[in-house]
Amino acid sequence: MKQINIFSIIAAFIGLPVLFSSCEDVLDKKPLDLIAEDDVWMDASLAQANIYGMYENLNYFSHWNGDPITYRSGGEGYYGWDYYNSYNSDCQADLYWGHWLSGRGKDDTGWTPSTDFGWDAFSLIRKTNIAINHLTSEESRNSIGVSVANDMLGQVYLLKAAFYFMQARKYGGWVIVDEVLDDIGAVAGSDESAAQKLKLPRATLQETYDYTIDLCEKAANLLNTDAPSGQINKGSAYALLSEIALHGAAYLSYYDGINVDAYYQKVIKSVEELDALKKYSLVSGAEEYKNMFSDYAYAQTCPENILVSQMNESYGYRDAPYSHINRLLVNFGTALLNNNINQSFQSLDKGYSMTNAGAQIQPDPQMVEKAYYVIDLDRKARRFEESQLFAENIDIVMEEDRWVPGAMREKRKLKPTSSYTSISDLMYSRRDQRLAGTFVHDGSEFLGNTIYFRTGGNIHRDSYVDKAREMGSMTGILYSKRVPQYREIVGNLNCTNPIFRLGRCYLNVAEAYLSLSTPNEAKAKEYINKTRVQHGGLPALTTETGGELKMIYLDERVAELNMENDRYLTLLRTALSWGVTDPTTGYPTGEKGGIIPELNRGNNPTKKLEIEVPGDYMVEEDFMKPNAYFYREIQVPQSDHNFIFTPKKRYLLPVPQSELIENENLWQNKNWE
Repeated sequence: MKQINIFSIIAAFIGLPVLFSSCEDVLDKKPLDLIAEDDVWMDASLAQANIYGMYENLNYFSHWNGDPITYRSGGEGYYGWDYYNSYNSDCQADLYWGHWLSGRGKDDTGWTPSTDFGWDAFSLIRKTNIAINHLTSEESRNSIGVSVANDMLGQVYLLKAAFYFMQARKYGGWVIVDEVLDDIGAVAGSDESAAQKLKLPRATLQETYDYTIDLCEKAANLLNTDAPSGQINKGSAYALLSEIALHGAAYLSYYDGINVDAYYQKVIKSVEELDALKKYSLVSGAEEYKNMFSDYAYAQTCPENILVSQMNESYGYRDAPYSHINRLLVNFGTALLNNNINQSFQSLDKGYSMTNAGAQIQPDPQMVEKAYYVIDLDRKARRFEESQLFAENIDIVMEEDRWVPGAMREKRKLKPTSSYTSISDLMYSRRDQRLAGTFVHDGSEFLGNTIYFRTGGNIHRDSYVDKAREMGSMTGILYSKRVPQYREIVGNLNCTNPIFRLGRCYLNVAEAYLSLSTPNEAKAKEYINKTRVQHGGLPALTTETGGELKMIYLDERVAELNMENDRYLTLLRTALSWGVTDPTTGYPTGEKGGIIPELNRGNNPTKKLEIEVPGDYMVEEDFMKPNAYFYREIQVPQSDHNFIFTPKKRYLLPVPQSELIENENLWQNKNWE
């Protein structure tokens, strides 16, 4: 009889607070060393603890650093994969400057048919199949109760659907495994016929997506509507279904050439069913939006969070794979500053300082400029540099860089007639509210301090003794989203990661309406407005249409889902359904499956936002009146920040050559033949 180590069950998904009460029951019932597999599925507490052990990969649906099965690098990560990978994630997108572990995947030059992006994830499927076998057995169902068994079965079906979706969005078709193959595997080494049975065929793109959708629909039918915080529920199934059907529709339309309206209708219906539960609602404004991701207590009862994973500070290290909070931060503090700053009016002693930061992720300020709209003088929302507000207050001039003699910069400079005395106030005072809930910008509050990125500021790189990457800001702006701010960021922290939430689901519906063979723009605007108005505080869309509406949708998705592992996959998906965007306008061109300009920007395209103080920045009156901004080259360029996008390599990844050699029933994606 197979044995299960109870410690692996407990440790496998330590992020869910609900797990701890369950585990206490487990430890009361059996010895601490080994528990028989059959016994696990005869006891509700043990069975649920075992299922929690499969939850871990769900974190990466909304975590910017990808998932642990995207690239099999032979590391020591969970399930044998290196969790420091960044493939198939926001790390490959245009949201931020990334370094080292968080900078991989932007350049596909070295990708070949032999590159393994995590094809062999069958151990995850085996775990779900074992659970399904037990939870559908009469003996187990009678022992733990039919209703309890059904809810657990629903959790496992959702987990299996999630694993298949992770593989489908990389490879298209994968291998469908519906049974536990342990008995065959035990004799495969000496029995050729058994070995052949293990060489399962690869399913087609449509078969894989249909199978995954069916698993998710089974989950929705079985799961309870209400569950403890952190446990999969019925809403989770509807949320995941909206993701699977949306992504599948774009790929099936492009690669199989079929009418995919039925898939888009599944997206719409799944979110209508989610709303029909009358359990979830959007939060309002910058503070509640921020707290969804950073306030441990608030996130557990937040009406928008459908499924949230959390790490209690007793276990949750700040750079654990579920959080990676350390990578978002830079070092700052009084002791680190040089004499090039006057601390008397910008002290960092009011709040917490930061040491030993990772400084691997910093926002691209030009992305912030594009996606986080300003409410214009006519009450319409626009990109700041395309607004009447900008034109009325700003001159674009060529002037010398005061720090690089002889270098001329295109500066945005306050007009003498402007009513603004600080260009920072102009830049940030009328913005989308989510900007304040996502970033630390010049003049904003962070960890109890007022932060200044401007010339002579307390987080400007030139204000620090050490010029290493970790000192001060590399790009002139930082992320605050996901960062807990309740105490000094050292050691362990309470960390929060919403996996599924309502705002994302509403945007999935908007995209579905825009992608139907006969688009319904009115309904699309209705769903875009839900997040745009409620979260962003922006005026509702009314007359926008066509390419402009799709451009606004793509920007809305950035503003809403920044750092939630969405941007890269959205650019791939919409490039297949609407076409790649025009670099000048941002409008989809209709050229499907081509080079995505946002992902093909060359070497070190991210620039630093430099906010300039014209007078003596050591004098408070001058310091508080910055009058210009411009973009300069990153001062510490990175060798791993090269954006090269090759269409035939990106939309579908290769089946590893080693797998094709071992199993003649597999076939290569055509773009890799």
